[in-house]
Amino acid sequence: MRKVYEAWEEGDIKAGTWGAMTFGTVESIQEQRTKGLLAPNARLRYRFEADTLEEALAVHHIKMGWSPFQPAGKPTPCPNACGGFFYPEGSGECPNCGRIC
Repeated sequence: MRKVYEAWEEGDIKAGTWGAMTFGTVESIQEQRTKGLLAPNARLRYRFEADTLEEALAVHHIKMGWSPFQPAGKPTPCPNACGGFFYPEGSGECPNCGRIC
């Protein structure tokens, strides 16, 4: 169940400094914009697709140059026997079936 994720930066773009990074699905970013939680001058840093939040956070960490992302809990086989694994203590999303718990 691929979703589009975005990373937006806020700060003094001309000076090359930033103070905040906002990361989430396109829908959650739009909701934050609507509520005024994302600065009007925020700049899109990058956009990509991922099957689960854990996958998206792993990619986000790579793109930011951070240490590897460590998902919450242990991977568990999907109860739908689709062959996928998911993190019930994390997002609860199976890459094949979507939200499980």
